[in-house]
Amino acid sequence: MIYEERRITLKRGQIGSFIAQFKESTLPAIRSHGGETLCTLSGLIGDPPEEMMQITAYPDMAAWTDAQDAFGTSRMENIDIEAVRHLKPIAYRPKETIPDEDLRGFYGHRRFFISPDDLDEFVHCSENGIWPRIEAQDARILGLWTTVASTTPQEVVLLTGYHGPAHWEETRALGDRPQQIDPDIWNRGRELGQHRRDMTIKSWVRLMRRLEV
Repeated sequence: MIYEERRITLKRGQIGSFIAQFKESTLPAIRSHGGETLCTLSGLIGDPPEEMMQITAYPDMAAWTDAQDAFGTSRMENIDIEAVRHLKPIAYRPKETIPDEDLRGFYGHRRFFISPDDLDEFVHCSENGIWPRIEAQDARILGLWTTVASTTPQEVVLLTGYHGPAHWEETRALGDRPQQIDPDIWNRGRELGQHRRDMTIKSWVRLMRRLEV
């Protein structure tokens, strides 16, 4: 499985037109080549709403190549600029099929930069510490990826779903343990969370709104 990260800057006032065109022609063409768009996100905090991002899964590079005809010049009336890169999954998320109950209305798009030597430990801290704690607070991890291209430092991309900005704030684990969360899950989440922070050279996050498509 290969994943496409497509970053799109729309012309002002073109979100509705972009979504309509995507539903009508682009998405059916993507699906005809075995692709599926996991999410369409619009900037909320940290970016204006015209800053969009889509993550789309394809069975392989051949399917991705064949699907590029879906992104024709008719889209130019809505788009100012866009950039695409390939990502590969490095954890047990994303799920092969994402159930509706896992979807959230808002997503944190976080980019980490770490040493390539720390990647396995970074994933371990995420899967076995931070994610169980944060999902006990009703957030949902959409996926964890790194770039197909090798770089130093190495970039890791995380998408986590929340019910809103206040929910995101509640999951920062800065205060006392919520009563509904098991103490072992809470303590392990904080311990491995600190370990992951120690490995992180730098990190950047923005909150985005999920659009229905």
